[in-house]
Amino acid sequence: MNFMNFVKQKKFFGLWVLMFMFLFSIYISTYAQAPAPAGGTAVSTNTAAPGTAPIEVTVKKKETSMTLYQLWVVGGLCMYPIGLCSIGAVGLIIYGFIITNTSKMFNTDVIQQLQASMRDVNLEDAKNVCAANPGVLTNVFAAGLSRIADGTLDVESMEKAMEESSVEEAASSIKPIGYISIIAQSAPMWGLLGTVSGMIKAFQKIGLGGMGDPEKLAADIGEAMITTAFGLIVAIPAMFFYFFLKSKFNSNMSKMARVLGNLTHELTLSVRRDAAVSSNPAEE
Repeated sequence: MNFMNFVKQKKFFGLWVLMFMFLFSIYISTYAQAPAPAGGTAVSTNTAAPGTAPIEVTVKKKETSMTLYQLWVVGGLCMYPIGLCSIGAVGLIIYGFIITNTSKMFNTDVIQQLQASMRDVNLEDAKNVCAANPGVLTNVFAAGLSRIADGTLDVESMEKAMEESSVEEAASSIKPIGYISIIAQSAPMWGLLGTVSGMIKAFQKIGLGGMGDPEKLAADIGEAMITTAFGLIVAIPAMFFYFFLKSKFNSNMSKMARVLGNLTHELTLSVRRDAAVSSNPAEE
């Protein structure tokens, strides 16, 4: 079994990827918190008297370790919308996995109950099953059953009703997944805004004569870089999960169309069977 077949058979592959991205973000924050190597810089100056050893002056380097909170502070105001985007993306991704859960969308017990109702041409029982188990599949099938009036089966009208209802259900169900795409596109924009803001502040200080003092520019340049990095950290996994969940949802909708077709076919055969039995009663 190759790797791709192994992945396709895993229902929770997306959760593993989410865990990987979470661990990756922890690694990035840990790397940012790692202290700079200690030590000093030895500078030799020959200020002693001639013939004597030069005096060595050791300048101790300043440690540049930063915690995640310090990175957040340096990032400035743009870090707040980026943080909200990350929270919203996680919530929508979890909700997306819930609504695209194949086992929940295609409840085997519900499908078997509907098939039994179609074999018995018991439309009221089928409507009760759909009402007791609300979902995309049952809502669409209930819309098709509503077109059957006075016991007259109009397959074309029933299929048309299910087609219209499926479009409506798909549009409402995939809307939360679409919000993930909005977050994936807006997070880098907030990071870019922080980059522009930091560079503007840096150039202002350069104009005021701060070119000779790099420490005055460090905070502004840090704001420019950190916001871009955090915006991409939010956007990259959000964009991945958007396409993953969208593909999974479309796949489930295709399976739903096949299940609805089987139920309609079962009902048509049962109606024809009952009609044949009524027209040709068995002789005792």
